[in-house]
Amino acid sequence: MSDLKLFAYDLEDFIKSIVKKHTESDITIYGRKDEKGNITLFSPLRYPDKISSLTDSMTLTDYCLINGRKFDGFLGENIICADLMNKKNGLFVIDSFTDTEKLNNIIKGSNLKNYRMYDGNAMDMLETLDRNALNPNKEGDVKVIIDHFFKVKSVGTVILGFVLNGTLKKHQTLYLNPAGVQVQVRSIQMNDVDFDEAPAGSRVGIALKNADIESIDRGATLTVEKEIPLKEITGKIQFHRAVPEEVRKDGEVFVSGHFIYSRGIMENGKITMDKPVLPWGDYILIKPNAKPRVIGRIDRFNE
Repeated sequence: MSDLKLFAYDLEDFIKSIVKKHTESDITIYGRKDEKGNITLFSPLRYPDKISSLTDSMTLTDYCLINGRKFDGFLGENIICADLMNKKNGLFVIDSFTDTEKLNNIIKGSNLKNYRMYDGNAMDMLETLDRNALNPNKEGDVKVIIDHFFKVKSVGTVILGFVLNGTLKKHQTLYLNPAGVQVQVRSIQMNDVDFDEAPAGSRVGIALKNADIESIDRGATLTVEKEIPLKEITGKIQFHRAVPEEVRKDGEVFVSGHFIYSRGIMENGKITMDKPVLPWGDYILIKPNAKPRVIGRIDRFNE
């Protein structure tokens, strides 16, 4: 059995035959369970108005499905974001009017260079995906990333998220970050069924003990060791080749990815955050008033 995560942009009619809507906020999360395993599909509901809807939808995914039938700046922004996030597996949904030569020239030399041009139906597309090619890290300490959270009467605080590493176990004590408080896993559900544990790659609903709903944000994590948030991010900054020089100047920037969207000031290869962020290895850089808004990435130096 496999757990596959898909991103889909501007393809509501295409995907409706293969997935069912589960959760909706500024991103829509769909699901499918079949004999091969589980599929979670993210779609950026509030994009293009809200740029973090795009980065939050794409950040965890294994395959990208992008509407290649409409050439505009938003298609370009999706391509830039997927390129910077190293999304090497995917396809463009096209039709007989699509200028595939132009599209192939746009993605030439990028991480999307091997994306297929697909003009079939969604169900047939599923059969072409190698759902066992991308194996999550099942070894090491457990880590869960949270995308939604809420209170349930008689249950308490419930979070929805993904097991990134290791195996999550019922009654396990973990740190809730960035709050830095210890919480206990009261129960685990996958597809509305109770389980005693959940392996890496799983989408889970977790009832937590000792978790204050006010201390949770999207992008919070559950880990064995406490994670120390970063006030300053230092690392190698890489601007996308499509970004003009005037956009690359130091100044206000937002870091994104891993369900984070937080403001900082970029200066001399360092970003000083208004609010500390969790210590991921890389972040996407956003300038919300620029064209394109997705401008680059920073890969953190080992500290």
